[in-house]
Parts: sequence; structure tokens; C-alpha cells
Amino acid sequence: MEEKTKNEKTKNFFINVLKGAVMGIACIIPGFSGGTVAVVLGIYNGFIEAIAGLFKHFKKSFFYLLPFIIGIVIGFAGMIVPINLGFEFLPLPIICLFVGLMLGGMPPIIKDAGGDPKPAHIIALILAAAFAVGICFIPRGNADMTDAGFPQYLSLSGVGVLASVGSIVPGISGSMICMIFGAYDLVLGTLNNIVTFNFATIGSDLLILLSFGIGMIIGFFSVAFLMRFLLRKFRKGTYYAIIGFVIGSVFSIYYKQHTGDGLINPALLLPLQIVLAVMLFAIGFVATYVFCKVFDGKKDKAKEKENEEKQEPTAQDVD
Repeated sequence: MEEKTKNEKTKNFFINVLKGAVMGIACIIPGFSGGTVAVVLGIYNGFIEAIAGLFKHFKKSFFYLLPFIIGIVIGFAGMIVPINLGFEFLPLPIICLFVGLMLGGMPPIIKDAGGDPKPAHIIALILAAAFAVGICFIPRGNADMTDAGFPQYLSLSGVGVLASVGSIVPGISGSMICMIFGAYDLVLGTLNNIVTFNFATIGSDLLILLSFGIGMIIGFFSVAFLMRFLLRKFRKGTYYAIIGFVIGSVFSIYYKQHTGDGLINPALLLPLQIVLAVMLFAIGFVATYVFCKVFDGKKDKAKEKENEEKQEPTAQDVD
């Protein structure tokens, strides 16, 4: 029994590493949100609780977050070059694959939100969707962040704080926020240099990442506390807002990519790419949908087993 429990823990650890890797990949792509992926994979509430409770219950929260952090780093570092190449040569199929993966996980989110929404819940959904759509029309920043200096590093920390919102709030893209403030290419280029072992500018690269990372950490914890409060006090309304953010983000994903401003270049939409895009969308949708169904099935069985064990008479009851 003890060995079975140990094997189960090891299995769950690697599954959570894989989920973290998907979150890391989502953070690279403008329009996608690591928070959306967390909701789709059914780990959002636990993730927020662990971040917000890190100082109070450090050991428990740390070991819960550890596999996800490992996965995020692996996914981010391992896929940054392939994703860039994919966007360069096959933008639409790559986008459609991830949109399919995201939308395939929507039924469990809708189920968690519950039926019979009040007018306030519908308003929260509409406003969230409008915000997610509207954010992609904010003009892209043209500020020159390439000149190393204290103002640049301070600005990068500020952008990091804002980008962390996209890492935690489902449907808001941290990558797109970086793009709006003119920091996307700089941060991505810096990460690309390190991943490809280009150490010609390692000093400035590390300072850029440190400045951006400090801002991300500050924002990460601040937003986590806010989301925990909202989920505890206004759970249903928060879930309807999350649905709105996700719906609105689908538009922004297609509208604004780091290959340029505006809709995807029609010149890249070759017939073969369109066919491939439809196929990858379907594969992504079915994969996430089946995964969520299997996961929900296992969760329901575990609850049934737990209820049965509670209802079983003890030896004392029989006597």
C-alpha cells in the first residue's frame, strides 16, 4: 500500500511537470495566457492558493508548486526556438493547434461556473471579453529599450509587474502586454541568446532578465492574493469573468502576433497551411476534451470511493 502511494505521488509529480511545461509554452505566445492553461488543466485554484499561501505554509506550498515551476522552465526554454520557427513558417497552423487545445478544455470551466447566472455574472463575462479584445488594439510601444541603463531596467521591472497579470489572470496574455510596451522582442531575444548559448552580451542579458524577473515576482504574488480573494468571495462571478477573458482572447490570438501588427498576413495562408491548421485545431480540441473527460471521470470515481468509505459501517457501529 505504501509503495502504491509512493508510485502514485511520483506519477502525479511528472504529470504536474508536464502541465507546467504546457503553461510555459503558452506564456511565449502572444494572446495566450498561462492562467488559461491552468484553468483548462484543472489546477488553477490550487496554483493560486499555493502562491498566495507560500509565506504562511511555505513547505506545503513550495512542494506543490515545485513540479509546475520545473515544467514551466522546461517548456519555456525547450520550446522558445521551435515556437519562433513555427511562427515564422507556419503561423496559422501553430495558432490553431493552441486555440484547439484551449477551447477543448472550456466545458469543465463552464461546468465549474455553474448554471443560472445572475445579470451581474453576465455583465462580468461581457466586460471581461471586451477587455481581452480591446487590449490588442492598444498601440504597440516604440520605446527604445536597447540602451542599457537604470531607466531601462526600471521600466523592464514595471513591464514585468504588468506581464505577471497575464501569467495569472486567465485570458490575459503576458506576452501581449510585453508587446504593447515594446519589451517583447528584447526579453524574447535575450532568452533566445541564453538558450542558444550566445554569450556575447551575457552581462546585459542577465541584467535584463533580472530586472524583468523581479517585476514578475512582485506582480505574481500581488495578483495571486487578489485572485484568491475573488475566488473565495465571488467564485461564480470570477468564473464567468474567466470565461469572458478566454472568449475574448481567441480574437486577440488571431489578431495580433509577434510576426507583425494586425491580422495574420494573407500571403502566408496557402491552401496546405489552411488544411493543416484545421487538422491541428481538431487534434488540439479533441486531445484536451478527452483529457478533461478522463480527468473528470477519475476525480468523480475518487469522490464516490471516498463517500463509500465514509458510509461503510465500522466495527464499533456493528457492535
